[in-house]
Amino acid sequence: MSIKAGAGLSRLPDSRKAVREVIPEAMAEAGLDRAEWAACFFSMAHQPQAEMLREVILRETGCRAFFGCSAAGLIGGAEEVEAGPGLVLMVGSGSGIQVRSAMLTQEAEGLAGLVPADIRQGDESLLFLLPDAYRVDAAVLLAKVRSEWPGLSLYGAGATDNGTTGWSLQMSMEGVSSNAVAALSISGELDYAVGITQSCAPVGDPHFITAARDNVILELDGRPAIHVYMEQGEALRLDDFQQLVGEVLLGFPLESVNPSFNGESCLVRHLVGFDQQSGGLVVPQQLEGQGAMVFMHRNPEAAEQDMRRMAARLKKRFAGPPDFGFYFDCAARGQRLYGREGVDARVIREEIGEFPLIGMLGGFELATSSGRPLMYTYTGVLVLIRGRAA
Repeated sequence: MSIKAGAGLSRLPDSRKAVREVIPEAMAEAGLDRAEWAACFFSMAHQPQAEMLREVILRETGCRAFFGCSAAGLIGGAEEVEAGPGLVLMVGSGSGIQVRSAMLTQEAEGLAGLVPADIRQGDESLLFLLPDAYRVDAAVLLAKVRSEWPGLSLYGAGATDNGTTGWSLQMSMEGVSSNAVAALSISGELDYAVGITQSCAPVGDPHFITAARDNVILELDGRPAIHVYMEQGEALRLDDFQQLVGEVLLGFPLESVNPSFNGESCLVRHLVGFDQQSGGLVVPQQLEGQGAMVFMHRNPEAAEQDMRRMAARLKKRFAGPPDFGFYFDCAARGQRLYGREGVDARVIREEIGEFPLIGMLGGFELATSSGRPLMYTYTGVLVLIRGRAA
């Protein structure tokens, strides 16, 4: 069984010209006259013409499953687009797989219809979600998925803009919306591999959370948490407070026994603020059950090294070129992290090779790890897919 896929990228500012550039490019790479499914990501410049983009893609590709969204930046092949207009499109078709799409509510209503009931033993099923990063509570969404569809392999990113409007759009066969979740499922005779890379590396020794309340770390190793945090900044010679908050993040392991603070084994969160009365650190998640944490230093050198290690591991694990792939990157990475465009896309091409790839820079990343769908931040999630050989 083989999957034919192709991708196209346009930097043209005119939305109609851009979509008419990417469609033939993607269809030609795939070798298709008609596609079964399509995926599209677009920059803020194309938001006003999102409905037109959807209509032209559906009409010209003939696809029967489609999803997409607005993004802070785009990845197409070995290129990344952050400054200026951008549009990327993936089309595909293949025997032995089922591809379905839908526009879900923020409570995941409609998800049941995306998961085929007749999946055979040994087949795989992947679900991709693009929730509105501004209006959909990802924690509530993932809790719903975990409760009603345990064991489902889920990936995606938060649909967003460039950070100036606070508005994002989601697209599907049904139309264009906001405050919604665009969804695509791919099931059947396929193999896939996933890699997760971090923007930062652990610094210092892990600390035990000895006192916490809700989302406030009160004490680390029996000392006021703010004191420990400031000492870590001094050790890194980060004298500027804004630089300290921007570079020193907090890492929480997924497993309390034998905790790891690397790759998919760790959730990285930024510091929301300080609790002046208690000297606590305020983080954007509840701390129930958390026993350990480590400070993470966000820097471009560590990020690029980890990206290259992740891609190399993925290539070795997948053993052969993928038919296509999606890359869900954090909007805080890319040029904001490296100081230049194209680093992650170039590393993927150098380490794994040339294959149809599109991606987006979003408000957060979604990935399944240790059997649970989770919300990541400051990460890149690379999903490689290949039809299973007969």
